[in-house]
Amino acid sequence: MKKLFILFLFFPFFSFAKIEIKSVVVNGIGSTEQLAIESGLVEAVSQINGAKIAAEIKTSLSQTTTEEGSEVTKSFDKNVSKLTNGFVRSYKILSSNKDKNLYNVKLSVEISKFKKSVQTKRLRLAVVPFKASNTLKVNDTVKKFEGSITSQIENYLTQTRRFSLVDRSFLEEQTNELNFIADGAKTSMSNDEIAKLGNRIGTDYLIVGRVEKANSFITEKKSKVSDTVKKSLISNAVLTLRIIDVATTQIKFSDTYEKSMSSSIEKVAADLASSIGDEIINAIYPIRIVNASLTQVTLGQGGKTMATGDLFKVYQLGKRIKDVYTGESLGREEIEVATIQIKTIKPKTSEAQILESIIELSDAIQDKDAFIVRPFKKAKAIKAKAIKAKSQSVEKTQLIKKLKKESEEEW
Repeated sequence: MKKLFILFLFFPFFSFAKIEIKSVVVNGIGSTEQLAIESGLVEAVSQINGAKIAAEIKTSLSQTTTEEGSEVTKSFDKNVSKLTNGFVRSYKILSSNKDKNLYNVKLSVEISKFKKSVQTKRLRLAVVPFKASNTLKVNDTVKKFEGSITSQIENYLTQTRRFSLVDRSFLEEQTNELNFIADGAKTSMSNDEIAKLGNRIGTDYLIVGRVEKANSFITEKKSKVSDTVKKSLISNAVLTLRIIDVATTQIKFSDTYEKSMSSSIEKVAADLASSIGDEIINAIYPIRIVNASLTQVTLGQGGKTMATGDLFKVYQLGKRIKDVYTGESLGREEIEVATIQIKTIKPKTSEAQILESIIELSDAIQDKDAFIVRPFKKAKAIKAKAIKAKSQSVEKTQLIKKLKKESEEEW
């Protein structure tokens, strides 16, 4: 009895689904034994995963040759795993008979049945590895920034629990096409090509970007009262970023980011990733209030994307707004109703104190879809402003004391 084993081929969809192996016995009919086998495999897929997927498998298998011969059979056996996208795990021929001009085969087939995980309800994003622009000279600092900004954005978006991120290994085979898009050459590719590329990767949105600048250098500052020299590491970077909707091939978001600070290039990447992640999450999935009392609210987001002390504004959603020229939806009217401050952070939620509110949130929040929360001020910025204000206050006090002393001496 002839037994054939088909390698299990993984493709992006697998990363978003649980796999269960099902065995089924089917019959296949065709003008050749190979066509009869193909017919049986399509029937097996249809029984386990439905007619829609089976139709796609049939189209793929129909592209193979219908000629007879051992070499053709070997070629079919070798490539059938790719042609079925891993839906057929293995099969064996139980019997094969020829009646006049038709072959009738009986097959025992192992089929991969996919159960959607919770993550399949989330939007799928692919963060294409950031690369230096053609005009930027690549050095160690640029390479560090390329790797760091890509991983930092991935980590940030994963922490939000709003998206399913495509594993970077699935992007490697599409490197040339992805780089083509990242370079801004989207218009040189047809919409159909971009859509097919997104489907091959298994994503709803492509996040592509280019590093325009990444630099680190040491500055020296000599003390005015001694020979002491203070050295500081300064790093800065500039990048462009676009988000492409695979289904429509439209550029949904495009911006340029710039950051300079007294720290390493990796720290610059972390700060930029946080800013980029904030904009992405607030554009697609604004934070929602999941519970409220008289003095505090619970937000449906936590983890490393939040920080104790951060200030947020609460907005009540009003009527829908449309572009007067295109009729395209511009979202809904947003009416500011409260200011809150993060006090406690948990892995999936955050607790915030209500600082001021023009409505009673504990009552109004019964309609959770009517409110969204957007970042207002980061804790770091609030702390820096407080330190600056304190410093200015100290300087002012010292100046007053000095003037008072000078005045007393004159008398």
